[in-house]
Amino acid sequence: MKELDKERQKAILKILNFIQDGGELEEAKKMFQAAFDQVDVAEITAAERELIAQGLDPIEIQYLCNIHADVFKGNIKENKKNPEFEKPGHPVHTFKLENIVLKSLVNDALLPDLAKWEKGDKGALSKLGQELKDLAKIHYHYARKETSMFPIMTKYGITAPPKVMWGVDDKIRKLIGQANLLINQKDIDQVEVSKAIKETAHEVLEMIFKEEEIMVPMIDEVASEEDWGNVKNEEEQIGYTLIQKPMNWKPKEKTKNDGPLSVDKLSSLALNFAEGSLNLEQLSAILDLLPFALTFIDENDKVAYFGGGANIFPHSKNAIGNSVYSCHLPESIPRVKKIFDDFHQGKKDKYEFWFEPRHMGRYLYLQYFAVRKDNKYLGCLEVAQDVTDIRSWKNEKR
Repeated sequence: MKELDKERQKAILKILNFIQDGGELEEAKKMFQAAFDQVDVAEITAAERELIAQGLDPIEIQYLCNIHADVFKGNIKENKKNPEFEKPGHPVHTFKLENIVLKSLVNDALLPDLAKWEKGDKGALSKLGQELKDLAKIHYHYARKETSMFPIMTKYGITAPPKVMWGVDDKIRKLIGQANLLINQKDIDQVEVSKAIKETAHEVLEMIFKEEEIMVPMIDEVASEEDWGNVKNEEEQIGYTLIQKPMNWKPKEKTKNDGPLSVDKLSSLALNFAEGSLNLEQLSAILDLLPFALTFIDENDKVAYFGGGANIFPHSKNAIGNSVYSCHLPESIPRVKKIFDDFHQGKKDKYEFWFEPRHMGRYLYLQYFAVRKDNKYLGCLEVAQDVTDIRSWKNEKR
């Protein structure tokens, strides 16, 4: 990240504190115009990070996020465009292509049909229902961002924006769900439906602005070719929003390193266990065959390993080395922290949960095990299993 001017940072922080304390938006804009011509994305996010460091809850700052965007909109320095992002198949090109479709869905279909319905066109109601169903597919767009792009930011120390943006993503999902429920009620309240759709549309369009003008330039400053390669390779485990599968793209190849321990030599190394031995190739193949999704969190609560043969929760290589807490919504962190605190303190050795996550339509069984050796805590193993079919078993099969 580039070196930031401390005086400019103080001035931005003053404006953000003014907004946080309930100051008027127009007055905040005047304060900005008096102090600045333009600001850099890094300056805004550093100021938001400072607010969190001063004790502002990330969940609270997400509600201020749109106001911040309104104050700075039109005054953010244009970043030098990365030509790689313009190539079809690159994760950013795909991301922006989805945003073009989402903008059109909102501006050219959803809002115009809402206006027609408000004026008495009953036929527009069924169109609104379909458009809201289409808009709900934004989940895949957000899930890819949260799974593969946010970990890049966290890895390089940009921790505040992902916390804030993830909370807003989830708010938008809930708004779309609420609008869908309202429009499918027997006695439809037109005022409530109109209010819900307009708020949803506003939040979706604001998020597109934040993604393209703030998030992508910020990631571009720190991400490596390998980071973007991981994002690309992980796209299909989640899926796409309202577009076909994009064409292939590969990062530039790194120079091959044939050191004293090549991949072939490492694969043939034997690992001795209490009862027998396996080489790395065999162990890797066995782990990849297990009907579970495995995640190991080390003794410092950092993500160390993903494995297993089941693709249950989307995950990213970019998350390796990051704190386990960065992989969860801010609102769920207290519950996650309770599990790891109990493991560290030796109060518990296992937690288990079973539930049906949103957007999956499957039933999951999650187990968390404290991994110990000679009473020393080595980390936590998460085992996730899809038990939807198992729960339906009635008869024996011998």
